Amino acid sequence: MTPTAPAFWTDWLCRFALPLWSEAGLDDNSFVERLALDGTPQPDVPRRVMVQARQIHVFATAARKGWFPGGADLALRAGETMIARYWQAGGQPGWAFSCTRAGSVVDNRRDFYAHSFVLLALAAMIRLDAAPRTVALVRRTLAFLDDTLAHPAGGYAEAWPCSVLPRRQNPHMHLLESLLALQETGLCGDFGPRIAAMIELFDTRFLSAGDDVLTEDYDADWMPVNPDGAFEPGHHFEWVWLLTRTAALTGITVEDRVARLLRRGLYGIDASARVIDRMGLNGPIAESCRLWPAMEAAKVLTGTARERVLEAAWHTFFAPAHPGGWIDHVDARGTPLTAYMPASSLYHIGTALDHLGGG
Repeated sequence: MTPTAPAFWTDWLCRFALPLWSEAGLDDNSFVERLALDGTPQPDVPRRVMVQARQIHVFATAARKGWFPGGADLALRAGETMIARYWQAGGQPGWAFSCTRAGSVVDNRRDFYAHSFVLLALAAMIRLDAAPRTVALVRRTLAFLDDTLAHPAGGYAEAWPCSVLPRRQNPHMHLLESLLALQETGLCGDFGPRIAAMIELFDTRFLSAGDDVLTEDYDADWMPVNPDGAFEPGHHFEWVWLLTRTAALTGITVEDRVARLLRRGLYGIDASARVIDRMGLNGPIAESCRLWPAMEAAKVLTGTARERVLEAAWHTFFAPAHPGGWIDHVDARGTPLTAYMPASSLYHIGTALDHLGGG
């Protein structure tokens, strides 16, 4: 097998990555935020609930796919720890942003992006064990979003109780992902209206009708604040994947939206098949590259284009690292820009392989 084959990646995931992140990457049923490049844990870095949620989703997916013995038990145990430490921490509604290794709250704000991923983790847990308590937490989390973070101009605010700008499309994109996952469980009610509301935001706010740029940042009233039509190709690819899933679940027609996203996003793949961090209408703004956009591109490309992206990703981000880890970020010359492996990247790898198969 070669790095162009999904089976190659699944073999690597099963033999190296999942064992590493279930051992060095986990203590007391709580996932560490990052590992050193040699695989040594860095346990005292504050642990974001977003990372807990992503890793729960990864190991629940691994259990469902038969990739990792014990994945279901691990995911459910970590889920219980997440609930105990972050839910209503400090006596406030919602989920705290980060905790220490021992479970004490470090950052007590309620972050919209993090809540979107908590919902994804709860959906993954429900697919393993549809406990009434977990289903109830989905409803209570959505109620918190509606009661506390809903924004008068549409969508949701970035955080509570602090006011944060810019507003971003990215947390809304991941809320759509979580709503789709919850809908797929068939156990939490009908999320069709919420899914339709996210698609309406995409149409009216996020994708520019003039240049097909997916705008990232906004002021409080949804006015774009992106400089010079700046966009992230990785998010173009991620939306393509989510819109395709939306069509399969709801019957909403997405072909035109997908074509527009791809038309612009493909400009962000360089001659070496690496996905550039940030583009403008006249060329690259940041020629550095991260791992996650490559994984998102692999989900939606086909044939030779996908093979080239997968091979470039392997040689750019994986070959020099620990057998079960990665280099997350490199500059235009391929020089590493991070001295550690962030746990959050495993979510992008796992969702890509879940979509591509190969197991």
